[in-house]
Amino acid sequence: GGGCQGATVGGEGWTIEGTDASAGPLCASSDPPSVAMSFSVLESLRSAHEDTENIEKAMSLVLMEKTKNSRNPVSVEHALHYLVEASRAKAKSAVDIYSDKDGMRSDDINALAGQRGDKKQGDVWTSFYDKVKDVKDYHRRPHLHTGLPELQNARWFFERAFEADRSDSLFSGEEEMGKRVDMHSIFAAFVNLKKITANRKSKAKEACFARLKKKDPSLTPDDPDVEEAFAKEYAELDYIEWLKSFDQFHEVPRYCKYKEKLYTDYLDSIIAYLRGLLLRTQPMVGVEKLETQFDKEFDERWADKSIPGWQDATHKEKLFCLPSNKLFNNAAVIESHKTGKLYKKKVQEVQKLSFEDQKKLIEAVEEEDRRVARLESRAAKWYDLLRDTIDETVTHLQKKQSQTAEEMEAEKDLDSEEEDDDGADVDGSDMEKDDEDRPIYNPLNLPLGWDGKPIPFWLYKLHGLGIEYKCEICGNYSYWGRRAFERHFSEWRHAFGMRCLKIPNTSHFKEITKIEDAITLYDKLKKDAEEQTFRPDQDVECEDIQGNVMSQRAFEDLRRQGLVELPPEALRTEPAPAEALSAAPRTCAPCAVRARVCACTGVGGPVAGSRGVRLRARARPWQR
Repeated sequence: GGGCQGATVGGEGWTIEGTDASAGPLCASSDPPSVAMSFSVLESLRSAHEDTENIEKAMSLVLMEKTKNSRNPVSVEHALHYLVEASRAKAKSAVDIYSDKDGMRSDDINALAGQRGDKKQGDVWTSFYDKVKDVKDYHRRPHLHTGLPELQNARWFFERAFEADRSDSLFSGEEEMGKRVDMHSIFAAFVNLKKITANRKSKAKEACFARLKKKDPSLTPDDPDVEEAFAKEYAELDYIEWLKSFDQFHEVPRYCKYKEKLYTDYLDSIIAYLRGLLLRTQPMVGVEKLETQFDKEFDERWADKSIPGWQDATHKEKLFCLPSNKLFNNAAVIESHKTGKLYKKKVQEVQKLSFEDQKKLIEAVEEEDRRVARLESRAAKWYDLLRDTIDETVTHLQKKQSQTAEEMEAEKDLDSEEEDDDGADVDGSDMEKDDEDRPIYNPLNLPLGWDGKPIPFWLYKLHGLGIEYKCEICGNYSYWGRRAFERHFSEWRHAFGMRCLKIPNTSHFKEITKIEDAITLYDKLKKDAEEQTFRPDQDVECEDIQGNVMSQRAFEDLRRQGLVELPPEALRTEPAPAEALSAAPRTCAPCAVRARVCACTGVGGPVAGSRGVRLRARARPWQR
């Protein structure tokens, strides 16, 4: 690498013997300059280019280190940032030399050509041997001291990058190297906003009163029962619930944030924390570009009046008092304010102002609205950028609340063991584990087998996994392969679709994927079932004493009219003996079998109570 002319390496440190201006850009840092043969501006330029290449190689080593998961990703990001800044410094040094403001680069080039400073014709060989002498003197110096020149290759820059990493001290224990957020102080500031807290309590009390009034219409808002129920049910907002919804700024009433310094400080603290967290976890991100984009989007939405909660200006609110420049909570408070002496004095002062000055008052109100809305919009944008981190925090806190002390201690011990494993030296077995953890090369997007690797392509073709089957009943869900398609008819998705169609998921509907086909088949099955249902008035036939056969309905009609000749014993008014009824053959109408006990239901009983009338069931279509 490059260094400074005349640099001497000693046992206690380093010193600079010469004051050659050619070494200025590379010796500006607080670190010891790299000791090398930097005898001219051209050598410094060459050294800058060499260091830039080595830094680029070190960046590739850092990125490879990131894929192995042996280091914390945040440390890798900071190491990359360190290398980028070092590369930028070297590039700036090279640019300064190329600009040649002091003319020393031109002098060195002329010296190589044998030209002297007094513009007399010199000797090229004389300049060459002078340089050789300087080289020999340089190589003779390290032997006079204990130190040796340090080789600045890609590995050297790689090690310096991680040595300069101070990411461990940038995060609190709750943040755990940027995996989660620690916003307890901001939450405490939010809870102490009196207007917002009072508004939240009043809304909860109104909801409680509305619920109780449905049960007892005679209740009043000041009823002791309401107060007692509200005291039991109301719970102050906790940290987890606040993390889930602190970006919903449109739910905060306007009077709680207009000209409220505590509220704007609260917004500033959210923006500062989330912005700082992003810089600490991802120092390579261009935050200035993000903020410029945020402001541009805000200006467009403000012009369109599409920002939630800011569609109307504050000075158009009914509860806004322009002379006092205040926004009140309710009508009673503003009416009380208008009766005071201060309000009357403010009104007189406003009346004395000109039209332009009164217009400036309205513009000041609009500017205040724009300022608060901009802060809210920017805070919401930062929330969206770090939503995954905030969701991880919520999940972690909910898990901690559900754990016992023993479970928390066991988890802490497990984490410490994993950290020890990560910090251990990487041997052959660890390299194999790293290879297993790397992403699997799967360009054809083949399904994974039992070992977590893609199955062979011939097996993929054999099972027809490239054939897509769509089921309209399942919401046009795609099934790949015949096996998965046949299996899905008994799974929950297809059963839920059939239940939505009010069709039983039976074997009749297997292979049916269209909704229209399923409905048509279900209608046909219902029609066939109706045709096959046993109807006594049509399927039961009666025979009179003369041998005439007719349906039960026709027989009953003729019997009522007295047109059917019945035997004398059938005209008896007393009922038949119980023994005769029990001994009479019993007909199972659905089964069309004559038996004393029904073979299907097990229930017995005579089909007809009249003697001399023979009943027989009409044979079903498949029994004919």
